Amino acid sequence: MERPVYHPATPALRLSAGSASSGRPLVPDQRTRVLVVDDSYFMQRRLTEIIQSAADLRVVGYADNGAEAIRLAESLAPDVITMDINMAKFDGLHAIDYIMRSNPRPIVIISSYTRQGSRAALYGLEMGVIDIVEKPSSGGVALDIADCTAEIISKVRTAARVRVVRTLRGSVASSAPTPAPAPAANELSSGLPGGAARLLTPAGGLPGIIALGASTGGPVVLQELLRAVPNEFFPPVIIVQHLPEKFTREFAAQLDAVSSLEVMEAQDGQLLRSGCAYVAPGGRHLEVNSQGCLVVTDAPPVHHCKPAVDVLFHSLARNFGPRTLAFVLTGMGEDGAAGALAIRQAGGSVVAQDEASSVVFGMPAAAIQLGAAHQILSLENLKLLVKRLAQPAVAVPAGAAAANC
Repeated sequence: MERPVYHPATPALRLSAGSASSGRPLVPDQRTRVLVVDDSYFMQRRLTEIIQSAADLRVVGYADNGAEAIRLAESLAPDVITMDINMAKFDGLHAIDYIMRSNPRPIVIISSYTRQGSRAALYGLEMGVIDIVEKPSSGGVALDIADCTAEIISKVRTAARVRVVRTLRGSVASSAPTPAPAPAANELSSGLPGGAARLLTPAGGLPGIIALGASTGGPVVLQELLRAVPNEFFPPVIIVQHLPEKFTREFAAQLDAVSSLEVMEAQDGQLLRSGCAYVAPGGRHLEVNSQGCLVVTDAPPVHHCKPAVDVLFHSLARNFGPRTLAFVLTGMGEDGAAGALAIRQAGGSVVAQDEASSVVFGMPAAAIQLGAAHQILSLENLKLLVKRLAQPAVAVPAGAAAANC
């Protein structure tokens, strides 16, 4: 198969479905324009086949190193960039940093897993990358990337719906361009002097368990929230963040580095302890049983997600009810909405992130529309709420009551 040739003269807006000679009107090509960046020609070709198998996507150019990616991001102005991380000459992380500071574009990382590459990919999320797809093979075999076809197409489509904005500080803020549904009047946070919102006090006082569910845009929000935790004893925190398998352990280490909590990837049979946070492992569901022990399962995906926020939330509704405080954070889709409603109906408390501070206002909007959220708060007010939840109690020592698990 001959490699498709990129022509610099190709116009940004291609016309199709007609011509002047035929007398039919020229119709603008509305497909999402994708720039593929990968140092393997075979992977470029395979990614092109996958992306263009979707009728609404087309590849407009290729780059095999970060420097070329920067040049083509400027000249082609693609709607979305897929970016490899480990490339010769100029790697993907440096290219992401430059593009996001000078010419922001929605970027999806598609890269083989290595420990170093995982750290780089997660750092890319801090820079404003929309999502990560793990290549199924690190040995150069491009054919089995077809297993990721649905995921790649879905994440490219999601990225295309996100508007990326360069801030004055050179960092990147992203938000969904579509208007959010208006919440009911009793769902809105009430204003107080000084502009602060009236922050939720969980039913029955301080919560026994705090659960956080997030997807697109979540890693940065979770870092902000865990960084805000006071250096005091704190209720156990359980996190479901949609990330590829293998990346969650490194993500937990990243959160651990910025928080006063001890953050770790969850393991089956662990007993929840105050002062600790547990990240659901990629490719597995996470639940909590009635004894306060973590249960890691290999059940089928829910909402095409594994781990799924709904799985965790439903287990907390069953086993902890009014002692639960759940956060539904930025993300695409509706994962977490049904579980959040179950928590509310069981007497627990639910907070949804507002549209303005969400990268994608999908999951929070779904929870709000379902009537699950007690309050809708900005990221800044979510952080204020977190600061109020310090628990003046003695932490459960490690290993205590382990036999109950």
